[in-house]
Amino acid sequence: MSREKDPLKTRQAAKKKVMDMIARRDHSEKELRTKLRDKFSDEEDVGDIIEEAIEFAKDNRWLGDPVDLAHRLADMLHRRNKGIYYINNYLKEKGLPAVETDRALELEKALAIVKNKYDEDHKFSREEKARVGRLLASRGFDSETVRKVIYEKL
Repeated sequence: MSREKDPLKTRQAAKKKVMDMIARRDHSEKELRTKLRDKFSDEEDVGDIIEEAIEFAKDNRWLGDPVDLAHRLADMLHRRNKGIYYINNYLKEKGLPAVETDRALELEKALAIVKNKYDEDHKFSREEKARVGRLLASRGFDSETVRKVIYEKL
């Protein structure tokens, strides 16, 4: 006995899923599309179902402004001492616009990482400076910030 899926129930389930996801935290449209595609991938008209669910969220004004969402996420990542390259790559993955860099904030975050890892009066050898450079680059800091930390602050 084959079970036919009710298209109306599927569309309602997609709308409910969007409500649940947005209730937990803000999502970008790209994130919603990806998660809905994973959830409803076995449906014939998955594209229409997803678009209808996203339009439902837009009509109810549940989807915020992408620029505001990008700034909120960037602030969260700044507090975690992530570099601007990391932040903008993260935002790009979420389908959000990039944020501008603040050189002073980037330098402050990079120095905080180094001070957290090493003593205040630590004398850095050439190898340790190279290690610090790799550490900061892996955290998403640009080469100018890395250079400033290594050659001017250490």
